[in-house]
Parts: sequence; C-alpha cells; structure tokens
Amino acid sequence: MKEILTNNRDETQKFAARVAALSSPGLVIALNGDLGAGKTTFTQGFSRALGVTNRVKSPTFNIMNTYHTRHFPIYHFDAYRLEETGAQDQGFEDYVGTDGVTLIEWPQYMKDLLPNNRLELIFTRGKYDDSRKIQINGVGSAVEIERQL
Repeated sequence: MKEILTNNRDETQKFAARVAALSSPGLVIALNGDLGAGKTTFTQGFSRALGVTNRVKSPTFNIMNTYHTRHFPIYHFDAYRLEETGAQDQGFEDYVGTDGVTLIEWPQYMKDLLPNNRLELIFTRGKYDDSRKIQINGVGSAVEIERQL
C-alpha cells in the first residue's frame, strides 16, 4: 500500500489526473473516507483530466451520475444511501467494471458488486484544512496502477 500527501484541493486534483492517465475501461476505483475527506474533489479532478466539461458533483440523491469523456464513460456512484438496502438487484452491476471507469464513494455499501480487480483509495484529512493523506491499494490487476503512482 502506497501513501501520498496533498496540501490542498489543487494537489488532490493533480493526483486524480495522474490516476486518470493510467485508467482504462473496466477499472473500478473505490473511494473511501469520511464526509468532506476529498472523494468528490478527487472525482472532479479525475473527470476534468479526461475531458469532462460538465459540473461534477456527488450523486447523493441519484446514487449514480454518468459523465462522458473523449473515450469512455465515467460512472460515479455515491452509495451512502444504500447503507440500509445494499446494491444487489438494483441494476448497478450493469455499470460496475464494464465499458467505462467506475468511481464509487462509500464502496462498503456496494461491497457485493466490487470486483476482485480494483483500485482502493482511502482519504483522510490531514493536519491542515485542505491537506489529505491518500492511501493507495491496488487489488488484483490494479496493483500495476498502484506501482505507477
């Protein structure tokens, strides 16, 4: 497991752009961390690096937003509202690990759908307001992405 530190939103988004450059369809990125830890900030930088011009926000009420890049879709899940029900039998498996890159905030509520190959990022607030510690763990074939970061 690797770990990086970012000092502000811009650095978090630059890190996200590095991850985006290594991404390809089928990749699942599990974004772990408390409220306000930087999961959506990461998603914004990731999406922008791939050419998304629409406003990227956490899909809290929709559970999933789709963004179109130059080459593939991004499926952005906020699974927080699935805490009680889980993700089974809701059609989400049609998106996770398929023709796009899937980013999942609160992945513990979709654990039954998480593939064996995924990149796990754990966001923790640092000492200063905008600083973050990001732990990087590649699972299965995503170990190669972890190595390159």
